[in-house]
Amino acid sequence: MKRKPQFGKLGKHLGKSKGKLGTSLQSVGSMRPGAIPLMLEFGVSGLKVLQLSGHNPSSISALAFMPTPDDLLDNPAKRLLFQMDALPKFLKGEKINATRGACLIPAGQMVCKHMQIIPTEGVPNEQIAAAQLSSQIGCDPGSLLVRCREVPGVRKQGKQEVICYGASREFVGRLMGALKSVKLDPVGIHNEFDGLSRAMQLRDDSAGGGKNSKPRLVLDLGTGSTKAMIMHGSSIVFARTIELGSRHFDETICHQLRCTMLEAREMRHALTELRPKQKVAVASSGLPGMPPPSEASEPQPAPGGGFGAQRGPQIDLSEPIEIMCDEISMCLRYHDALFPGTKVESVVFVGGQAKHQPLLTELARRLKLEAQSFDPLACLARSGKVPVSGLDLRAAQPGWAAIVGGALSPMDL
Repeated sequence: MKRKPQFGKLGKHLGKSKGKLGTSLQSVGSMRPGAIPLMLEFGVSGLKVLQLSGHNPSSISALAFMPTPDDLLDNPAKRLLFQMDALPKFLKGEKINATRGACLIPAGQMVCKHMQIIPTEGVPNEQIAAAQLSSQIGCDPGSLLVRCREVPGVRKQGKQEVICYGASREFVGRLMGALKSVKLDPVGIHNEFDGLSRAMQLRDDSAGGGKNSKPRLVLDLGTGSTKAMIMHGSSIVFARTIELGSRHFDETICHQLRCTMLEAREMRHALTELRPKQKVAVASSGLPGMPPPSEASEPQPAPGGGFGAQRGPQIDLSEPIEIMCDEISMCLRYHDALFPGTKVESVVFVGGQAKHQPLLTELARRLKLEAQSFDPLACLARSGKVPVSGLDLRAAQPGWAAIVGGALSPMDL
């Protein structure tokens, strides 16, 4: 299933941003000593706020989570407006103090594409990529802010393979305006893939400091989308956003059971099997093939709610999972074409949906990869009582990988 990459429609709803942006993110400001920066992520499931301090290891100073109202989950423009408008009151209520801030560009408001460009002396790769990207998505090159990451070791016939990250200049300005609205000096605007990359480096360092050079797939299983990234050591060699997340699973359940999205989400969380099993009745007494009296007398609960396997509709997520695996397999094939003979052998699951073990088991089985999940907050130190709101630190929090990596990134706008 191919989906044409496109920007979200937020820019049409937000109006013009205040102030002017420079020709690149690097020209907006610079890192200055002072208060510890506050990191924000305007995610689909909710607004994340994180503050770290110190190094080797970094410590959690504060973190908070504000969930998205259910009626806004399917409306990106209204959701982001709600989060930005609620940010001042939210930070004030959590008593989080900071003078500098940074944030991640939401995946739905960023285009991530692989390109082959011909490097030209005196012309930045970003300028060349912006010209190609703007022609593909049909916009003015001047309306884009673009960053490029060269894929190491892939250059054929004078063409360099690059990963191009593009976002609306107006939207980036709106993010900076949101930081300024809470009296934060903007010192960083990062993309989620770079954040995930730094989170993986944190994982490697926490595991003993050895460099992990084996190719690995990183899957960020989110609410609105899935981010697929392949790394060779600390280098990103492939990145792509797949427009399929847990919300699409919930829509499948809604269609099958004629229930609300809230009910579908609750049933999905309770699932132990993502597809129905064929039940073969074997009687312990009576005629062969007949169920025992205890099974025949009353309906049996099915995974995720509803009634027994022979009564009413069942939850079957085979179709969206198959679509997701097909999309991921395309990513792996593209990697194999770039690096013949270099196979990806493992997958690391992060993202809010990485809490759901049946989903991870099914994906790993279908992809035939050794799998692990990763809780980035477990790799950070905690000095004394940490101000926490909206989440339980006693449970794994794989959904915080991108924001933790963003908080560990250089603040050098």
